Amino acid sequence: MLDRMFNYENPVWQFMGRIADLMILNAMALIFSVPIITIGASWTALYYCTVKIVRKEDTYVWKEFWNSFKSNFKQATIIWLILIPFLAILFVDVLMWYNDPTLLPKVLKVTTVIVICIVLAITIYVFPILSHFDNTTRNTLKNAFLVSMINIPYTLYFMFLLFLPIVIVWIDLRFMMLDMLMGISLPALLASFGWSRIFKKLEPPKQEEDEEDSQDPDSIVKEAEKELIASGADVSDTDK
Repeated sequence: MLDRMFNYENPVWQFMGRIADLMILNAMALIFSVPIITIGASWTALYYCTVKIVRKEDTYVWKEFWNSFKSNFKQATIIWLILIPFLAILFVDVLMWYNDPTLLPKVLKVTTVIVICIVLAITIYVFPILSHFDNTTRNTLKNAFLVSMINIPYTLYFMFLLFLPIVIVWIDLRFMMLDMLMGISLPALLASFGWSRIFKKLEPPKQEEDEEDSQDPDSIVKEAEKELIASGADVSDTDK
């Protein structure tokens, strides 16, 4: 009985191990995001680890996080620097709108909401996609937009998870400690169940993976285009 109790395969110990992994990931994501400029690389590494956890792959979170952070640092930082001005402008717009709801006419309000949703969707999708696929910066941003548009239910789900920790703390400050422990990693893990399914649709068949050493940089775009065509969307202007 004692052998079973202290066996790492015991579900209780596995659950405790996952909790510890999430706490470690949360701490690392926070620490590696402190310089602000490294947020992109930090989130890329975070999702790289959480998707591996969801897929039940052997994951040593510290090692996997650090390796992903290093390998994607340059590209993730470039993407993050591209997104920062857009996010900053939209944040100021929302702040001004909140302070004075009559500031913008109705048409501009609708336009602003649409732009916010698009920029937010790209920001949410781009780093998980970067963590899983090798691609150019331009195509990675393009893929983030296309994939977010063909997976609207998941996009709404990811947005909900993104704001959930903030809303919980806003409702009751006593949840601040929970946010500090798993406020980033737990939503990322829950989102990764969706990411795993999305990635599975975009990954080439295993037989093709064995035959090819690297993935076609435009493969995700092509898969997204196929789904857009199937849904009746116009992709005639999409670069090949």
